[in-house]
Amino acid sequence: MAWRYLAQRLTGDGLGEFIGEIPLRSPAITDVLSGPTGLTGVVSPSILGLRGEDGHPVLDTRWNTAIWAEADGEIRGGGILAHRSMRGPELALTCVGFTAYPKDMPFTDAWYGVEVDPLDVVRLIWTHLQGKPRGNLGLQVSGLTTGLKIGVEMEQVEFDTESGPVSFEAGPVKLAWYQTEDLGGEIDRFAEETPFDYHERHQWASNGDTQLEHFLDFGYPRIGRRRNDLRFVLGENISVVPSIEDDGADYANEILSLGAGEGRTMLRGGAAVNDGGLRRVATVVDKKARSLKNVNAVAKKELAWRSAFGEEITEIVVRDHPHAPLESWAVGDEIRVQADTDWSDVDQWARVLSSTISPESGEVATLTIAREDKVSA
Repeated sequence: MAWRYLAQRLTGDGLGEFIGEIPLRSPAITDVLSGPTGLTGVVSPSILGLRGEDGHPVLDTRWNTAIWAEADGEIRGGGILAHRSMRGPELALTCVGFTAYPKDMPFTDAWYGVEVDPLDVVRLIWTHLQGKPRGNLGLQVSGLTTGLKIGVEMEQVEFDTESGPVSFEAGPVKLAWYQTEDLGGEIDRFAEETPFDYHERHQWASNGDTQLEHFLDFGYPRIGRRRNDLRFVLGENISVVPSIEDDGADYANEILSLGAGEGRTMLRGGAAVNDGGLRRVATVVDKKARSLKNVNAVAKKELAWRSAFGEEITEIVVRDHPHAPLESWAVGDEIRVQADTDWSDVDQWARVLSSTISPESGEVATLTIAREDKVSA
């Protein structure tokens, strides 16, 4: 497979001019579920002297250079050059995907939403960012909707609970210059609370042009599917004995759930399970929970995740194999993982959260995974 690494100048007009091919060594291309993709590698420091026709360095970290990895005519990953550092005789480069762009970016207008779909709010954020001068990445945002509605007219809400009456002020979804300082954080909050997944992808323009097309896909409630046709097994296609963790740091068998309201008037609920062990309580806050039923439902969901204990593999290194050829899976997919080691036997369905390939290291991929019962609880 022939790889090349292309530098592109980003000027915020939605296009971008290619300025040359980069002699990148030790590359690693990472695809990520609900987060920015990545590209890392090293070059010779002498390349710092190269400049584009605009007079700027070819490797400019002022968020106006992108590097794309291409193999066999397809864009396999890449992103905006965000960091470079000297490591002895080499210059290390780090590129981040387009979904890193909203991070720490403010909303500079004021907007209020009532009965709006969470994904419509995310599209509004991207429209706001890309509508600003020099802010257009050319990112095409999915039109998927969830059918859910969030945000209500400003009103005083009262409930009777087991602990007495609760009164609080409910209102619309709000994005405003005086309080919204991190649009990337807002997107991730909506993704977690709704929930939904997002995933960025990049490709050559379908009309045969020399430009790239950029897409942000949504999945509600998730992206990916259970892959009964694939498997990862130690000794077959898992090439390195994985670390097996059994971490109780997040474990809880009781949940204190707090909802709308403030102070002593806050809605309070909970859920618990008697598993024979010490009482461990975790607190979860969801201000959208405006009834005791909703607060208890939040607690029940949190308890299912917190009490899903047991051994877990969080990273595997896999090689190309008929049971799971490289690139046969996608982030978000659920795949069965089996590992019989000296210490333990693991047999679990795991969701692929990220996938990293290193073209110079052979036909292998490093996957970050999570037990399916933890990510779907």
